Amino acid sequence: MKRHKVFFCSSFIVFSFCTFILTKNIIAADPPTIAVLDFGNNSIFNRGDYESLSKGLAEMIITGLNQAGSLRVVERQKLRSILDELKLSQTGAISEESSLKAGKLLGAQHLVFGGFMVTPDSKIRIDVRIVQVETGLTLKANEVTGKTKDVLNLISKLDDKILTNLNVRLAENQKKSEGTDQVDLKVLMLFSQGVGFEDAGNLEKAAECYQKVLAMEPDFQQAKKRLLQLKQK
Repeated sequence: MKRHKVFFCSSFIVFSFCTFILTKNIIAADPPTIAVLDFGNNSIFNRGDYESLSKGLAEMIITGLNQAGSLRVVERQKLRSILDELKLSQTGAISEESSLKAGKLLGAQHLVFGGFMVTPDSKIRIDVRIVQVETGLTLKANEVTGKTKDVLNLISKLDDKILTNLNVRLAENQKKSEGTDQVDLKVLMLFSQGVGFEDAGNLEKAAECYQKVLAMEPDFQQAKKRLLQLKQK
């Protein structure tokens, strides 16, 4: 009888220990990491006029995804630094293969590739693909279309779709309300130019762009965020 008791107690201790270790590992598991690349400009009419949006739209997507506490988003500067190094041995645009290499170096599990098209009737279409870094396979593709003045809402919808695709949910205290703000395309392009100046290391010009944005749209949160970070550098 004593042997049975000893065996039972020993088994219970082993089971409890294994459960503790498993639970600890689950709790300590790192959240998934994702990186967002600059968007491709697929506009047909006046294509050059909208080139700066490539950086601005990507930065806005990053800002939205950063609200998910259970998701790590690679900073654009870190991603650009790695991509620039990989581009030294190449000519022309950075390939998707090089982007995947950069993702691996940064420890990202997923990359977001995006593209946009501005049409003559003041509409914008934004597409994103979520690609698994390890395999290079596209896990999900999403698209939104609407008036350029509603781009903030469109970006918010894309962020929600990406989080849903990755099975990531916002915490209760982080949930976003449905955006209703509208913004002039000129403001968005000015913000995007600021992001471009940051990438080029011209922080003074970047700050000027963000200040102009806030003079036109005082509640443009993305510009406030970038300007605050510039002041901390």
